Amino acid sequence: MPVVAIDTGATKIAGAVIDENGDFLDRVQYPNTGHNGPFIIDTYTRIISDFRERFPIAATGIGAGGRIDPVNGKVLFATGAYTDYIGLTLGTEISVRCGLPAIVDNECRMAVYGERWKGAAQGYDDVFGIILGTGVGGGYVQGGKPVYGAACSTGEVGHYILYPGGKKCMCGQSGCVEQYLSGTALWQSYNSFSIAGEISSGYEFFELLDKGDIIAKKVMDKFIQDLAVCTVTISNLLSPHAILLGGGLTDTADRWWDRFETAYLENGSNHCRNITLLRAATGNNAALLGAAWMAMRLLR
Repeated sequence: MPVVAIDTGATKIAGAVIDENGDFLDRVQYPNTGHNGPFIIDTYTRIISDFRERFPIAATGIGAGGRIDPVNGKVLFATGAYTDYIGLTLGTEISVRCGLPAIVDNECRMAVYGERWKGAAQGYDDVFGIILGTGVGGGYVQGGKPVYGAACSTGEVGHYILYPGGKKCMCGQSGCVEQYLSGTALWQSYNSFSIAGEISSGYEFFELLDKGDIIAKKVMDKFIQDLAVCTVTISNLLSPHAILLGGGLTDTADRWWDRFETAYLENGSNHCRNITLLRAATGNNAALLGAAWMAMRLLR
C-alpha cells in the first residue's frame, strides 16, 4: 500500500504519495510561510488528508526541521527560525489527527535514507550523509539502520565546529560548519569581501563564478578546502563505507566536485582512500523517498 511522504524545507513543504517500489503516484507543494508549530502541523494534516481522499494510504513519514526524537516525533531543538515548535510531539499529533501510523525524523536524515534506498548510496550498509543546502545537515546509517545517539543529534554535521571562535551560528555556537559550507554561507562570504555590491542568493553567486569573478573564485576555493577537511574528519571519526554529499548545492557539483575529491585525498590519510565519496542522485526527491522508506518500516 502507498504511504504519504512529507519534506519540510526552508521555503516550501512538499508532499507525495509513494509506493513500495519508490514510484511517485502524486505530489503537492505548499509555501512554508508560517515557520511555526501550528502552521506546520496544519499543513502536514492538510497534505495527508487530501491524499487520503484519493489513495489507500497506509502510513506517513515526515522529514521535519530541527533535532527530532523519532520515537514520538518530538522536536528536541530547533534554531530561532521556528517559533512555538520546540517540544511538539509531531508524530503523535499527526497520528491522532489523521488516524495513521506516523514517523517523524529530521529532513536531512530523511534525505540520506532516501539516497540509500533509491539513490547513489544503494548497497552501502554504513553511510554518512552531508546535506548542503540553505543550511547544512546530515545523517548516519550504520549496519543498514539509522543512528541517533542519546540526544538524537548524531549526524548534525552542520554544527560540528570547523573554526573555533569563528562566525556566530543560530544554534548558539561559533564556527559551525553551516556558517562556511551552506549555500547561504557562500553568498554571505562573497559579500564580506566584495566592494562592488552585495548579492542575496546562491544563484547569484554561481552566476558570478561562471563569469570568472575573482572574489567568487576565492570563495569557492575556500569552500572546497573546508568541505574536504570536514569530510576527512568524518572519515576518521566514523569510518563509514561511504560518505554521501547531497542537498541543493550538489546541483552545482560539476563546478567543484573533481577539485573537492583531490582536496579530500590531499588532506586525508591513506585510511580515507578506502572510503567512497558519493554524489547524491535523487535530487529534491531524496527526503521524500527517505520519509516513505521510514513510513514503510512502520508497516513491517
